[in-house]
Formats: sequence, C-alpha cells, structure tokens
Amino acid sequence: MRSFLILCLSCFTFISTYGQEAKIIGKVVDENDRAIPFVSVTIAELNKGVASDMEGNYELQTKKTGEYTFHFSAIGFKKQIKKFRIDKGQNILNISLEKSLEGLDQVVITSNRTRETLDEVPSSVSVLTSKDIENLTQTSNSVADILSTVPGIALSNNQTSSNGQTLRGRNMLILVDGIPQSTPLRKGGRDINSIDPSTIERIEVIKGATAIYGNGADGGIVNYITKKPTSLKKIESTTSINAEGGLKGFNNTVGSKITQTFSGNLDKFSYVASGSVKQTGVYKDANGEVISPFYGLGETSQYSLFGKANYTINDQHSIQLSYNYFSSNQDSKYLAQVGIYRENPTIGVLGEDAGVDQGTRYNHNVQLTYNFNEIYKNTDFKLNLYMQDFKTIYGYTDSFYNPDLGFDGGQSTISSTKKGARFNFNTYYSFGAINGEILYGLDALNDVTSQDLVDGRPWVPKIDMNNLAPYAQLKTMYKNFVFKGGIRFENIKIDIPNYTTLTRYNVGETQPNSGGVAINGGEKDYNATTFNLGLRYNKWGIFKPFVSFSQSFSVADIGRVLRSATANTVSQINSEAVIANNYEAGFNSSFGKTNLSGSYYISTSDLGSTYRETESGAFEILRQPEKVYGFEIALTTEIIKNVGFGTSFSYTEGKIDANNDNSYNTYMGSDRISPIKTVSFISYTWNNRFNARLSHIYSGNRDKFEANENGDYTYGKGPVESFNIFNLTTSYQLSKSTKLSLGIKNLFNEDYYNLISQWAARDSNYIKANGTQFNLGLTVKI
Repeated sequence: MRSFLILCLSCFTFISTYGQEAKIIGKVVDENDRAIPFVSVTIAELNKGVASDMEGNYELQTKKTGEYTFHFSAIGFKKQIKKFRIDKGQNILNISLEKSLEGLDQVVITSNRTRETLDEVPSSVSVLTSKDIENLTQTSNSVADILSTVPGIALSNNQTSSNGQTLRGRNMLILVDGIPQSTPLRKGGRDINSIDPSTIERIEVIKGATAIYGNGADGGIVNYITKKPTSLKKIESTTSINAEGGLKGFNNTVGSKITQTFSGNLDKFSYVASGSVKQTGVYKDANGEVISPFYGLGETSQYSLFGKANYTINDQHSIQLSYNYFSSNQDSKYLAQVGIYRENPTIGVLGEDAGVDQGTRYNHNVQLTYNFNEIYKNTDFKLNLYMQDFKTIYGYTDSFYNPDLGFDGGQSTISSTKKGARFNFNTYYSFGAINGEILYGLDALNDVTSQDLVDGRPWVPKIDMNNLAPYAQLKTMYKNFVFKGGIRFENIKIDIPNYTTLTRYNVGETQPNSGGVAINGGEKDYNATTFNLGLRYNKWGIFKPFVSFSQSFSVADIGRVLRSATANTVSQINSEAVIANNYEAGFNSSFGKTNLSGSYYISTSDLGSTYRETESGAFEILRQPEKVYGFEIALTTEIIKNVGFGTSFSYTEGKIDANNDNSYNTYMGSDRISPIKTVSFISYTWNNRFNARLSHIYSGNRDKFEANENGDYTYGKGPVESFNIFNLTTSYQLSKSTKLSLGIKNLFNEDYYNLISQWAARDSNYIKANGTQFNLGLTVKI
C-alpha cells in the first residue's frame, strides 16, 4: 500500500508538472541594486517580449522548454544577452545591467509596423520616451509643445490650431497607435492636439516622405504610442494632481489637472485605464496683458478617458482592445480686441462671445488587435481593426453673414469618421549569414469627412473616400549591412455628391459676393505606386551611415477646393494628388558617453500643395513643383558624472518652381517653412531622487518677402523675428511612492510673438505668447 501511494503521488506530481506552463520571473537592477523600470526583456527564438514594471520586475510565460537566448535592453544601459534554460513551472532569472550612454541601437520603434531597433532603420527617426514626455509636460501645455523639441518639427503656436507646425516643411500624418488623426480631405489643423499627454507612453517620429500608413505623410509620420500594462500587481493606482498659473498678472490664471490611472495583471489578462480632467486659467503675456482667446488654449476644459486590455490566449494567440477619448472646449469670458499687425497686439477684453464654445467636441479612437504568432512556418500574423470619430468647432466669424437667412455670422465644424482594417504578415528568413524579414499585407480605409456650419448650412459636402492598398516591405541584414526596400499600391476612390456652394455676403450688403453655384458631383479616382529603398552600415559605433529614398502619396485638401468651386462639375476641378520624393543621407555615432546624429535631405514633388491668398481673401492651392531641403544634427553627452547636456539644430528651406522652368526661384511661405531652430538642455541628477533640467529654445529670423505698395504682407509671408525661451523643470522623489515636481515655462519672461502671429500677417492673428508660467505637481503611486 505504501509503495502504491508513493507511486500515485509521483504520477500526480509528474502529471501536474507536465500540465504546467513555464513561467519566467525576475528583477532587473543596476550596479547599485536599484530597480530599472521599462527594461525590454525578449526571448529571441520565441519572438516573445515584455517590459519590466516600475520596480524592475518582469514575468513571461511559455509552453516551450529548453535553452533560449534572453535579451535585456534599456535606454542608458548596456544591452545584456544571456543563455538560460527554461523548465516547466517557475524559473527565476535576475539580471544586473551596467550603465551606458551608448544606447542608440537599443531604442525600439514600432511605427514601421514591426519591432525594430534604430540600427535596423536606414532613415531619420526621433523617439520621445516616457521619461522625456514626463519631463516636458511639466512646462508644456499641449502635445504640440512637446513635439516642438523634435529636430525638424516647427515650433507650436500656443493655439488649438497646428497651422504652420510642419515636419521638414511638409504635412505630417498624426497617428494614435497607428490610427490616423489627420483629416486630409479637409485639413482642419486639429490633429496634433488630439490626445492628452498623460495617456502617451512614447512618441515615434519617422521623418521624410512615407506611404507606410497611407494618405498624407509627405513630411513623415508622428505616432503617439499609448501606455501599455506594465504592473505585475493585481491592481496599481497612480494619482497625479497639478496646479498651474501665470507669474505675471497672477489673477485668474490658475488652472488645475487631476489624472487617475489604474493598471494590473491577472495571470493572462493585463490592463491599464486612466482618466483626466484639466481646466486652464486665463493666459497672459509677459506684460500681464490677457492674450486673445482666438483659437487659444486658455480657459479651456479638457477631458480624457483611456483604456487598454490585453489577453494572452496562449503562446501563439493574443488579443488587445484599446479605447481613447479626448475633448477640449474653450469657454472664455473674453473677446478678441483686434490690434494692428506689427504695431500692437490683439488682446483679450471682457465680453461675451457670440456662438457656441469652440474646440474639439470629441475624438473617439477604438482599436482591436489580434496577434497569431507562427500562423505558418516562420510567419506571424497581425490584424488591426480600428475606428475614429472626430468633431471640432471653430470660432465665430461674421464672414458667414447672410441677411436672407437672418444670420449675422456663424461657426464652421469639421466632422470625420474613419473605419479601417490592416492585415499584416511578417515572415522571417535566414540563408547562412543573410537573415531578415518580409512584411506584407493589405490596408483598407473608409474616411467620411464634411464641413458644415453650426447652424446647419453645408459648406463642404460629405466626401466619402475608400482606400485599398496592398504593400510589401523587405528587410535584409548581412554582416554589418541593413537593406530595406518596399512597395505600396494605392487605390483611392472619392465620391462627391451634388451640392451647392455656400452663398457668401459682405457684412451689411444684400447682394452675395460668391457662392451659390450648383456643382455636379461625381467620383474621382487616384491610383499610384510608391517605393522606398534604404541602406545602412553598422560596423563602426563611431560612425553608422545610411542613405535612403522614399515616396509618399497624398490627396490635396480637396475640401478647400470644393467649398469655393466655380466649375459646375467635379471632373473640372484640379485636385490631382501629390507624390513627394524624399532623398536622405545621414549617420549615427556613439563614442564614450556621447551620441551624435545628423542628416541631410531633399524632398521634391511635381505638384505642390501650398496655399496662396487671393485678393478677395480666399485661398487657392498652388500646383507648381516644389523642392524642400535642409539638415538636422543632434548631440547628447554626459559632461561630468550626473550632469548631462544635449543640443539639436534644424534648418529647412523650400522653394517653388513658379514658372515651370526648373528654376525654383520663389521661396515658400513661412506657413510651410519654419526658421532655424535650436533646442538645448543641461540636466543634473542627484542620488536618483532629485532631477533638474534647464532647456533653451532658439527660433531664428526668416524674412524672404517684400511688402506690397501699401506696406502689407500676404498670408504666410510676414517677416519672422527671432526669440529665445528658457524652461526649467525639477522633481524630487519624496518617498518610494511619492514624487513632487515643479516646472517653469518661459523662465525669464521673454516678451515675444509666436511664429503664426508673425508670418500670418493678419491683425487678428497678431497675438503675443505666454509670459512666465508655473506647473506644480504631486504624483502618488500605490
């Protein structure tokens, strides 16, 4: 009997062990045994990975046993590769990483649709990490301000509008986890400020023309990657409370923000959810004068809800559902008192504005992602289903005056609904010393966009676009060479209904000055094939050069054309699509504790998309050939222990071939081309508890255009003068769970005008920037 019991117990133990999954747990620390958060932990052979949580803990599960290769990497630390045997049950693997500032190749990007390090990408990429975003949000009012620090991206305008904030002189496609936020069918300039910074884990910027996500990325793409579950606890809570205000003319400037985040891990299920409420006070300039509320960010209520849930079915199958909501509405007690361009600014004075509150009423983003690892040999499959629903309302203007209908003015709105699917396959291959992957699939997108007035009058008809695009991307690595090449086939159909253009009147007059034209609708087809090629050489850490060629495909702002159409059929409207060609050469270098990168680029297009203001004040799109060129350089280093320094320089110029004779002798307006920009910082860290960072932004002059005989400048051609901005951020870790932070924006109270205030050359736009502002924050994690 005793022998029988022992035998049964042994069998039970064997069966239980056999049925168990293998679990690998561990902690990642530095040389001083301090936890390292957000370490990338991957098993190379299984293509599985996870990030360590704030305490440096990580956990992986698999049904496979045997010896595997583990990769541990984090920005600021040397990468460590370790062979480790996985057995059934629980396996413990603790790792200590050595500090290093030579980590360019360790930065992982995902905006190319697959996980890659920077050393695998033969093009310019900038990544703002969670630490960068946390630091910048101490002084930044919006995501647009955060992006201003990226080389090649123009400075923000302290407004809801992103007009003029281009990437290398061209439009950029804004994404949230790969979901398009831009409205290229009727460009609204609200895509950059379409998300709350508290929901962003990192921002990836791929520069240069690219068609990888479809329509509208002539200058590149900006992908806001939302937070993912990192906690290994069942529930973890993070609460952040902020108070902000102006230090010049303090009254009524105080605002506040509260953010609550929950995250956790329940075996195969993990989640993160957050919500935030923000109310900004009155914004004032360096003299304490109230800034005009015209498309402003002051006196604004912002609301954000975010959630993401992951479920790992088994080693091969996983599913993720995410939702993001953002709303920002301005309810100002002030009206704009219009100044005189280049003489005195437009300011805010007490008064009741006509119309409803302006701002983004809602921006809903929903995405379902299904991963099937090894759907067949050496091939992974990913399916993305997504939807975006967006509506924004612009300011009240008497330009919509209509005496026949009894309207003294009006407000326009842009509504856009996108539904899309992406079918992605990734096949890995190896032939001796050659290895790589082929990424291929199909993108489908439906975009319905319209522009109406709040009172119901239609302005731009409902444009219905269907886009179907198969693509393939090859990456081959041989010794120290990385080659990439890709092709994408764009097939776009746009349906435009019959409509009548909006009748416009001058205020006080009874005869219309434009509009009222009956337009026959129809279908417009756009088909194009775009390519990309790139080569990178990684033998020397001190110099890793690359060259690349890439193309983008974009439909011009067809809504702007339609709303002022004078031809009676859509077929007569000149709205041919733009293909941009981007040529680039650059390098990355690492030596000691210094990282250096640089690139030179030329971007050309046979057709342009530059706006020109006509004598009537309306806009038309110039179709002449364009050439944009420039260079960027960036440096980071450690001067002495715990003291870091970084700087970047961006130069962009652009010209139009106005006579179609290949002369390119006409400068583009500053609404496209920003002046030179430098962004520098010096930082100090003490005992991993106190951090301080002083940053400096310099924006140069750009004066390329002459005034007319009346001394006036047209839109985009006003002279731009230089200015300097200093920002200070500090934080102190009071305890393991509590952090206190303080940020000071415009530290020395620089009195200046934003870029759009200068180049727009309009009295109503001539608005000063903010004076000194503070942001005091407290974060508690339990």
